[in-house]
Amino acid sequence: MLDPTPIESTRAVQAIRQAGPRAAFRNWIAENDALIRGSDLGNGRAIASARTAVYTALVADWAAEQQTRLGYDKPFAVVALGGTGRAEMSPGSDNDFAFLFDDALEGNPFLLELQRQVLHSGEFEERCGFPCLALPFSLDDVPSLSGKQLNSFLDMRPVHDPAGLTAVFRERVRSTFDPFEHFLLVHGGWKERWEKAAGESERLDQFDIKNDGLRVFLAGIWTLGGRRFLHSHEVYQQLEDPRDLEAYDFLMRIRAFVHLRHPGRPAASAAPNGNHSEDVLAFDDFNSFGELLGAEATERAQFEFANHVRARLLSARRRVARFSKTILERELKDGRAVHPGSPIVLGLGGLFHAASRSGRSSQDRSRAALSLMLAAQRYGVSIDPSELQGTWGNAGDWLVRVPELSALFHERRGSLAGSFAFLSQVDGAEDRLFPGYAKFEASFDGRVLAERKSLRSALERRKLRALEHLVEEGRARLATAITTSSPAQLPDTSHTLLAAVEAAALDADHLAAVKLALKTKRLPLTHDDVTARHDQMLPLHARYSSGFSEIPLAEYYAPFLSECDFAAETLRLTEFLVANRRAFKERSEASLNDTSQIEEFARLCQDEHRLRSLFVFTCADRFEWESEQTEPSRWFNARELYAKTLARFRPAADPTRVLATAGYSEDQLHILRDFGEDFFGGVYRPYAVRFGSHLVRLAEEPDWSNPKASVLRDGAARMVGIAARDYRGLAATITGALWHRKIDLRQAHLFSATRHRLALDFFHVAPGEQVAMTEAARFVEEAIRQRRFIAESDEALLPRITGTASLREWRNGLHCLRFEAPEEASGLIYVLTYKVFRHLQGDIFALSAQVARGRTYVAVYHRLPDGLSLEQARQIVEAQF
Repeated sequence: MLDPTPIESTRAVQAIRQAGPRAAFRNWIAENDALIRGSDLGNGRAIASARTAVYTALVADWAAEQQTRLGYDKPFAVVALGGTGRAEMSPGSDNDFAFLFDDALEGNPFLLELQRQVLHSGEFEERCGFPCLALPFSLDDVPSLSGKQLNSFLDMRPVHDPAGLTAVFRERVRSTFDPFEHFLLVHGGWKERWEKAAGESERLDQFDIKNDGLRVFLAGIWTLGGRRFLHSHEVYQQLEDPRDLEAYDFLMRIRAFVHLRHPGRPAASAAPNGNHSEDVLAFDDFNSFGELLGAEATERAQFEFANHVRARLLSARRRVARFSKTILERELKDGRAVHPGSPIVLGLGGLFHAASRSGRSSQDRSRAALSLMLAAQRYGVSIDPSELQGTWGNAGDWLVRVPELSALFHERRGSLAGSFAFLSQVDGAEDRLFPGYAKFEASFDGRVLAERKSLRSALERRKLRALEHLVEEGRARLATAITTSSPAQLPDTSHTLLAAVEAAALDADHLAAVKLALKTKRLPLTHDDVTARHDQMLPLHARYSSGFSEIPLAEYYAPFLSECDFAAETLRLTEFLVANRRAFKERSEASLNDTSQIEEFARLCQDEHRLRSLFVFTCADRFEWESEQTEPSRWFNARELYAKTLARFRPAADPTRVLATAGYSEDQLHILRDFGEDFFGGVYRPYAVRFGSHLVRLAEEPDWSNPKASVLRDGAARMVGIAARDYRGLAATITGALWHRKIDLRQAHLFSATRHRLALDFFHVAPGEQVAMTEAARFVEEAIRQRRFIAESDEALLPRITGTASLREWRNGLHCLRFEAPEEASGLIYVLTYKVFRHLQGDIFALSAQVARGRTYVAVYHRLPDGLSLEQARQIVEAQF
């Protein structure tokens, strides 16, 4: 990457050594201010680069001293981000730095000392003359970077980086970020503000030179750089017409002058969204450019010079506007695929599916149509209206259930209600996905007859939107929570708050079940529906307001398992919710939540996850009709019933106590607790109940050894959870089985109950896998029973791989085998786990893999056997690879 300030950086370092940090900063800024007040109009970039250089040099000098003084020898870097990373600072700019670590942040003594100096005392500012509000990031934080924060990392530049960690971070970002989502961020900024600003080049009353000038240009640069996560300077070098960058540099020159005319906050002070009042030019600023000639110039000279500056400023504003508008419009005119090679493309009219539809089967057309709707939901982008006659043309004749339907319900982003609002425009489509829906949407019930406004289909979508609002509100509340208490036990137990927090606490499978139940609750034929139809006391609309498919509840969702790839537990929970959709209402109407009712309700729900799902379902289902506003007493009783029943499933803070309430004996609990604190204190703990009874049987019945493999979801992630008897080579067996089923993996965590030789393992499937996961899980079970894919004879059948391997101690006697392949290498994980098992005799406990720019990186974490030194193990690795 281009170093924008090599000479200035050297000068800044020399100034620091000669005068000391604070004096050097003061002198340097004074010198830079003098340049800004001069009449040279062609030095905008030089001024910005020089001004940035003193900040980066001082931070680098301080960081190097701290790392040496404190003896921190792990990879560490300080980087400049955003405008600081582009070396484009002006007098009113914030400085933007970050600390990068390849180490844990929590409790890190080195980081704590850095933060003490920069955040919790004035020590850094006293030394350097300016504050530095740098935030820390570890490599594990990279996948969570998003929005404006991710965009600021686009222009990341090393300031202090002895170990080359900046390049590692950039590669990690490239391998994990979503270029299409980044484009939408930039395009959203363009449509929200910058496009309008681009058309107002002649405006004199107000011009925000940062937001309506510099960022207008950067919108185009970020669009070009976002495809491969390139630094803006790399894009600058590739521009066809140098006058575009010269126009941008001139805007920086004027910005620096205006900042000195409007001294405001000190540099680096906080400002919402990075905005500064100093950036806003009013008419008097446009009339002041003659001041650049100095007081000694004649009035006529200042007059002519001001006209010249305004002409150049008008030209620069027009040029940067044309530059970015051309890039963004061309991007949509040509079509921007949601990812390379995808047939789903964003055009000027919205998303469309570019693949030909002629001669395709109903299933292929359905997958294409629903994948288009899934992309629209995930990214919050509308579908091109022409697709109603294109990809979705006459879908009521051919649409069938496919795996993308379950993906719509599991997608944690966007609005499922919005997706079904689009689908409602296609006659007959929803009835093909959800039998009985056509009869349902045309029917009347008590609410329709009372409100006289909307059909039931519109009301059903409003319930889905209510659920989405609850989840969104709950996530926001949990993000700022300062207590770890159960939501149901918080002092503020208002219905909306409680429902929102509990909705946000649902895992992906349970939330999907609530959505599916809201969508379909009136379609299966339940026992209550049959009873209602024979009740002559009810009006006809009440007797026939449900069960429209005429398919019994026990049969209705069976096709959703085989055709849509819904998890079996999700469908069982959906059946439970539909069958008990009135449970809270009926029990709340009884008004007495005594011990007997609580115990009965706990038995009905069986565990807290079902209880929570039923509560959230009820809240969304009754969000408007018979809501808390119209039935306050009933909802008070419902909240009390929920809180008391939840307490039955949470008798204590001990994370393993939930197992006791699930019916396990003390001896059985002893078996499960053997998985240890790492399991019960982490994100996999909720699966203890799901696999608990199976693990107990494996331990209690020596002659019974059948493993259990289940397909699990967590947001967009899918994984295979496996409970089995533990044996060395189990990981190789599982990865070998998955490879033979053409399933690529991204990571796995393996937990062992060592005293009982049990394993509870979770293998995360690579995104985009379209194989039948349930069938693959059965194949894994059979492979474990037969201990396949780990025999000596299997080595000759291993997939061929090329690349480089390395072995290092990871921490505390644990080791990591890393392998880098120059291409996307299917089967690489299987090869490595086999080699660790067969040749290193290692005990594997985790693995990870990533694909970046056609290369594959895999790490296998394991324990070496006693008696095998690291050096001996490295020799084995060298011989094997």
